[in-house]
Amino acid sequence: MTIYSKSTMARILTGRSQRHQLLISLALMVLLVFFASLFGILTRPYGFLAALWPANALLLGMMLRVPRLQHPLGWLLALLAYMAPDLLAGGEPLLSFALALTNLIFVATGVMLYRYLAPEDPALVTPASVLQLLLVCLAAAFCSMLSALTLVRWVAPDWFASGLGHMAGFWLTSELVNGILILPLMLTRAEPRAMSGAPDNRGRLTHALPGLSLLVSVIIAVLLDGPGSIGIPVPALLWCALHYSTRATVFLTAATSLVMMLSISGEVLGLDEAGHNLDTVISARLGIALVALGPLTVACVNSARNELLQRFEYLANHDHLTAVLDRGGFFDRGQHLLGSANSTRAPVAVMVLDIDHFKSVNDRFGHAAGDEVLRSFARTIESTLRKNDVFGRTGGEEFAVILEGINRDSAVGLAERMLSEVARQETPVAPDQALRVTVSIGLAWHAQAPLNELDALLAEADRALYRAKENGRNRVELAELADAAGA
Repeated sequence: MTIYSKSTMARILTGRSQRHQLLISLALMVLLVFFASLFGILTRPYGFLAALWPANALLLGMMLRVPRLQHPLGWLLALLAYMAPDLLAGGEPLLSFALALTNLIFVATGVMLYRYLAPEDPALVTPASVLQLLLVCLAAAFCSMLSALTLVRWVAPDWFASGLGHMAGFWLTSELVNGILILPLMLTRAEPRAMSGAPDNRGRLTHALPGLSLLVSVIIAVLLDGPGSIGIPVPALLWCALHYSTRATVFLTAATSLVMMLSISGEVLGLDEAGHNLDTVISARLGIALVALGPLTVACVNSARNELLQRFEYLANHDHLTAVLDRGGFFDRGQHLLGSANSTRAPVAVMVLDIDHFKSVNDRFGHAAGDEVLRSFARTIESTLRKNDVFGRTGGEEFAVILEGINRDSAVGLAERMLSEVARQETPVAPDQALRVTVSIGLAWHAQAPLNELDALLAEADRALYRAKENGRNRVELAELADAAGA
């Protein structure tokens, strides 16, 4: 029996895990390309080219999101996944191969361009990324068109009966529109949502209005049955871009554009394979692609703006050293929590925490070590708190906590747990030396949140803190309150 070292076993297990993940990713890719291609084959209004062909953009997005798919085996499986639906539908093997190769040229061009333009993160997050998306889709569509004019034209010359220019324009705009509409769905990241209370009926209606207006505008655009109708949903899409997240805007823009593209490509407008109608389709598709860029750009601008505002708000309300709330941020959120507790008649506890002998830490080990002690202390205390508890740094080595809906025994137990966690925590202050500190805690508890300001509660807890210091430090003292004693 062969005996492996721990490092060798770790490498073997890591290799097996990576191969397993690759196989799963390849299987998902094959299924995605197969069913997307099958869907495209079912949308062939002219009998030879699909009105919608999402497979190329979906495969490009998947390869960008999962780079390990850019493997020789991945490209081979994608080729087979492209060919299989067409062969099942009765297509000729040579033509199916030529079409699949043309599709892969679109994907390969997009992968190479994104490697050059955005090697780290190809996500759709900034206005510049929308322009980048347009350039990539345009270049990939152009290369796919050139491939079609050589490979496909050689295999199926009848497809070009309407003229080389018509077919080239139709192919280029089809690939361009499919890329602009589908690829953002793969490249848009989920955005963190701010915590808020449950909206009322009026709030839900206000939130739904942009989407409802978009639905109405799309119905009107389809019923009007004219080439200018593609612009009717634009105001509603811009409203959605300003009101919803980037991911929601991308989805709504893609859905709207796909509906409009189907309406101009099929029987809704009575188009056929005649040359002048192909010109109309090409022009309308190009218009749809360019119109879709507007809401995407607005959504990215709005997302970048909101992210910047959140960053400014974070910097304005958080302590730069410990990353917890600063004094101003603590008072703002603490007063809000106090008002919420008062409205529900819930108990409330306020703690003031002070690191014992912190000045000696700075004097003996330097301010850098003192800063590390503060960071470690903040992390330790934060790990003991609930999600909605408010914790902040109110001065030098002094911190404060406000808790809603907690009974007195639980509050005292939590404070004692803080004592033990802090005393157990070691903070490295030198290559071969670690430092331990203790904390004194003053606790004020009310069976019902009082109407007075947070300052008064902090003053009560602060007086208890001084007693903890006087009685030997590293201890919890409960404020001498009438309701606390009665409880």
